[in-house]
Amino acid sequence: MKSAIAWPSFLPGWLRYVGVWIALMIMCGPQTYWSGAPKTWSEVFWIQVLYWSSWAILSLGIFWLCGRLYEGPHTWRRYVPAMFLGVLAVSLLHPVLENSIKFLKEWIDWRFLSGVSAPAEFMPQVKAAVLRGSGTNPFMFAVMAIVWHATRYSSDLRDKQLKTLALESRLRDAQLHALRSQLNPHFLFNTLHSIAELVHEDPDLAEQLVVRLGELLRRVLESSGQQEVMLSEEIEFIKAYLDIEQMRLGDRLQVAWNIEPDVLALKVPSLVLQPLVENAVQHGIASSDQGGELRISAQRENGFLHLEVRDSGPGMPQQGESVNVGIGLSNTKARLRTLFGEQHRLELINNHGLSVNLRLPLCRPALSEKPS
Repeated sequence: MKSAIAWPSFLPGWLRYVGVWIALMIMCGPQTYWSGAPKTWSEVFWIQVLYWSSWAILSLGIFWLCGRLYEGPHTWRRYVPAMFLGVLAVSLLHPVLENSIKFLKEWIDWRFLSGVSAPAEFMPQVKAAVLRGSGTNPFMFAVMAIVWHATRYSSDLRDKQLKTLALESRLRDAQLHALRSQLNPHFLFNTLHSIAELVHEDPDLAEQLVVRLGELLRRVLESSGQQEVMLSEEIEFIKAYLDIEQMRLGDRLQVAWNIEPDVLALKVPSLVLQPLVENAVQHGIASSDQGGELRISAQRENGFLHLEVRDSGPGMPQQGESVNVGIGLSNTKARLRTLFGEQHRLELINNHGLSVNLRLPLCRPALSEKPS
């Protein structure tokens, strides 16, 4: 049975349990001493030991009963009779247990110490204790039952929250894996399509593209198990991809870089730039006979990493025309939303071409590697 009492973890369970009852003895002792009855501190201590040690023993049975009732169906027909019987049993057992310990000590003193009178009769003391405790014993039972249920409910709620967080984490990982699995073949098919166009026109160039594609796919496979990589690794991948595109487009593709050195060690989602760069090349530059310029920027500002991919192409369609963002950009938006929620921003702006601005919350720098 699962324990409902959430104890501090730096002490053994039995020691924490004993400590709670000792604390109750210490707190209630002065009240008994100053109640007006002529008692010494040793007598007060013995009274507290008798009373609270008896409850410490009986509380184990109360917790066991609460646990059995809690694990089963939660119905009043089951709870009320069991709790009522528990109150009756404890109201009788506590006086019996308390007076048994008291009688045993007095009998030992009478047998082995001189000048000590014989203990009083056992049953009359028990009957008197039952009457005295008829009001307090049910109350003590109720307090212990409430404490058990409150701590058990708190423990169950905490476990439920942890399970929910674990399930959400697994779901997020599954979503990211599915999106990335969809992105990789999309990128591969686009590159193979480019190679297919050159097989008959320029076989030597097509062969070089196949070699470069193999190197690029090796990079993809090496990072396939990573959701995040250093920005420097992402940029190296983009450079390898752009090498292929420049071999295909020649002077029609001009690339400019504006990367601040202090952001290279920051973590970013893997393949976060590739769909943006591919979209800029395919729709902004390759579609134009004159070609154009691709500018990639990265900088840190106000606790965020700002990335920009800008091309000098025709930009987005005018208002009223249909916009097809494609698989790559759609998956990028979905991945960023899953990873960062509302903390990120992805904007597409017409600015003498198309400018894709991406703002990500700063992640922990990779400590094992230095910026290149």
